Amino acid sequence: MSAPEEEEIATADADVDEEEADHEHEEVEAEEPEEEQGEEDEPSGRAAPKSSGRKPKAKSKPTRKDPSKAKKAPVRTEYKAGICFPVAKVRNLLRESGYGRVSQDASIYLTGVMEYVVAEILELAGNSAKEHKKQRIIPRNIQLAIRNDEELNKYMANVTIKSGGVIPNIHTVLMPQKTSAKGVSAGSHSQEY
Repeated sequence: MSAPEEEEIATADADVDEEEADHEHEEVEAEEPEEEQGEEDEPSGRAAPKSSGRKPKAKSKPTRKDPSKAKKAPVRTEYKAGICFPVAKVRNLLRESGYGRVSQDASIYLTGVMEYVVAEILELAGNSAKEHKKQRIIPRNIQLAIRNDEELNKYMANVTIKSGGVIPNIHTVLMPQKTSAKGVSAGSHSQEY
């Protein structure tokens, strides 16, 4: 044999020896976990049975179902009605308060009315906050919004808003009186005899 041929054979033998060493090393690592499992005792005092080393057969792929027949998630009533407030919660509260049977339509209608009133109050309160150069709506802004709107004031006449304060108002009798051209104030005749 020539020298180049001997080098090729020696290189091939070295590659085979490395593969065998790697294979033996993998077997040793695989056996160690099994021994550790065998050393652990079950509560009954018997050793746990060793696994056969076989992998369970892979389950066959499930058949694809027709997407049109797939079960769809239920659509919430609020989404159908186009409102944000919870219809189901309002319906449950109506039932619990002693109204007996409550239809779905009634709860949707009431929820819509509540959402409208709240949106109206928040819009006016937001405007009030902007007038006072504030970015946060506080109870004072809500109070001013309700009391300055004729319809909301009538609707919430008996409502007290905590930390709302009062509407700034000075009665005309308490205002300083304007003097006439002669220097005598108008309306001061009550003190003259």
